[in-house]
Amino acid sequence: MPKPSPWKTTTAAAAELGITARRLRDLRKQGLFKLGKHYRIVSGPQAAKPTYQWHCDRCASALEVPMEKRG
Repeated sequence: MPKPSPWKTTTAAAAELGITARRLRDLRKQGLFKLGKHYRIVSGPQAAKPTYQWHCDRCASALEVPMEKRG
């Protein structure tokens, strides 16, 4: 049986991480999450808005770092 993908939609990732989808997107904009490591863009280049998928384990690890040590 294939292993389930670690990549989740914004809604599913937010629920798994215990935060809102808006907070997840805000943390991406603030630079906490890095493209290719914590999230990826799955929409086509012509899409009006990007569609993201999130690696929940990596995002959870990033969220565990104390605020004063993030940077």
